Parts: sequence; C-alpha cells; structure tokens
Amino acid sequence: MTSVVAFDDNKLIGVLPLEKRLFSLGGDRSLNILWVSAAHVEPEYRSQGVGTAMDNKIQEYFFPDFKAVFVYRGDETSKAYRWYNKLGYHEILSVLSFKKDVKRLDAAIDYILLSNEAEIRRWEDKLFDCFKRYTWSLGGFPLRHRRFWSDKINAHYYKEFYTYSILAITSQDKISGYAFLGKTVMKDGIPRVDILEFVAPDESVTGIRDCLYNAIMNFVCQHGLNEVRIQLSTQDPHLQWIKSLGFVNRWRFNIMGRLIDPISYFRECLSEKIDLEREYQFIIQTPALGEHTIGKGKSSIKLFAHDNLLNEILLCRSNISNAVEEGRLVIIDGDKNNIKVLESHFPLNKWQYFHIDYI
Repeated sequence: MTSVVAFDDNKLIGVLPLEKRLFSLGGDRSLNILWVSAAHVEPEYRSQGVGTAMDNKIQEYFFPDFKAVFVYRGDETSKAYRWYNKLGYHEILSVLSFKKDVKRLDAAIDYILLSNEAEIRRWEDKLFDCFKRYTWSLGGFPLRHRRFWSDKINAHYYKEFYTYSILAITSQDKISGYAFLGKTVMKDGIPRVDILEFVAPDESVTGIRDCLYNAIMNFVCQHGLNEVRIQLSTQDPHLQWIKSLGFVNRWRFNIMGRLIDPISYFRECLSEKIDLEREYQFIIQTPALGEHTIGKGKSSIKLFAHDNLLNEILLCRSNISNAVEEGRLVIIDGDKNNIKVLESHFPLNKWQYFHIDYI
C-alpha cells in the first residue's frame, strides 16, 4: 500500500490510500495500476478541492511507473460516484452479486479440500496452472503468482472474518477446477459461504463445472449453512450458467478507472510493435484532451472519440470496429484500413471478477 495525504499546516485532513497492482487486461497485456481502496477528507474541509488535489498528485508521484487508477463504486446516484466521474474515472466493468439458498445434494462428488497454508503450498503449482489454463484470454484481475493462495489464507486483510478453504476437482494428477471458499457472517450477520474465486472450464461437455458446483453445495450443507454467495462480472463466462442454477441477483456495482496519461500510453503501446516514424500516423481528438498526433508515418488516420471511449479502447474494453459503425468513434480523415492496425493492438477482451481480489 501507498498513499497521497493532505495537510493543513501540521493537521492531517485527507487520505487517498492506494494499492499497487500488476493488472491483467487479457491475453498477454498487463498494466501497473493503482487501486483506490478508500478516500477520506475531514468533514470541515470537504467541497474545497482537497480530494481533487490529492487525485491530481497521483500523476506527479506515480506516473510513469503506474499507468492507470481504478476504484469501485456501487451507487451511481451518489456524490462520490459523481466526484470520480468528474475526475475522469469511467465505468469499465459492471459486477453482479448473487445468492442462493442451498439444499443438500444426493450426488457423491470426489474432491480435495485444502484448509491450511501447508496443504495449499503443496498444491500451489497445480492451482497456478489451472488458473492460467482457464483465464489466459481474460482480464479484470491482478495477475496471479504461485504464492498467491497461501499468501491469501495466511495474511489476507479479512482473514479474521473468514474461515478459508480451497475445494478442488482433480484428474490425472492435475487440478481441473477449484473454488476458493470463505465461511463467514461478515457485514450482515448471515452464516454462509462466499465463493471468493471460481475457476473451471465454461463448457458443459466435460462436466467439471457441474461437479465443482455440486461439491460446493455439499460442502456448504456439511457445515450446517444454507446460503452461498458469489460475485461475477457481467462478462464472466459462468454468468448465464449461475443464473440458470437459481441464484438470485442481490446488487450491482461498477469498477471505474482512468488512464493517468492516455496519450502517452497510446503512443507507448503503438511504438512497441510498429514504426511510428516511417509507417503510421494517428491523430486522436477528444473533448478533454484536445488533438494529439502520434507518429510521423505516411499512412495517416484522424479520429474523434469521447474521453471515456478512448479510455475503454486503450484498456481493451471496447470493440473498435463496432464503435466506428455505431458512430462513437468518428473517422474524420485518412486511411480507414488503419482501424485494423488499432484493433490488433487494442483487442476487446472480456473481463472476469474474483471477489478475493477486492475485499
């Protein structure tokens, strides 16, 4: 963790705590980001620009090592939500929370249960391989490392409020699907199991996903509980399947984000793979950023987009061709074929959401 803080003489009046993360955009794309875990200004100093001043300092202190800032907000009508929006944070992913009352299933499911740090350590390589196998093309989460799961169970911020277990389906000495579970009564006092991470193939042919689900339901019942919860992004490959199982929608919130310097990031990404001095020239214009020219090549294209769309494109959150067809990305002049060049660098990737990363 790190932080931007504000003082009035020697009095601490504002805090903007930030968590440093290496974040997956999908495929082989990743980004160093800062995650806003909270923001506080003392009541008597609010509406005086203190929070905005702290946010503005992010670029001075952390850029270019960190390229973007993310936060999640639930209530779109709240003052805080409007404040982030005013600062240039845009919605980049919606997340849904579900719950289901559980009844014991008669099916006997073979699985392994890892309930302490030592057990998890022995299986970490296989957990890591399973995670990579099913999430490589997806974004929306901090990149995993081999110690990720034992670190969580040993030193997670909410470890005093959860009893953690990893329930895994195995086949031929590998993990073919697993769920990171947390038994808790946190926040609302309802005894339950939260599915904090669910990793399995999304196709129904193998039956692994159904086996994992049935094993979770039996686990919940064995612990004398009758409710299970899960949070999924609106692009999660398991979303429709979860709905079909009778899970009830509880609430929705959004992950918001902004690139600290979109134009420099745009230039940096393009220059990694193409010759901007001789081949291409991209002229981009937005209401807030104005007009910028990237490259000096002969093949040129000039584009207009709203700031939030540029944010989405650079974070691999928008289909560029569709944006052109819908009139959200306007080609003002130049070679239309260069749209394909942009798409090859900023492909649309679906994003997944894992609760364990955000509590």
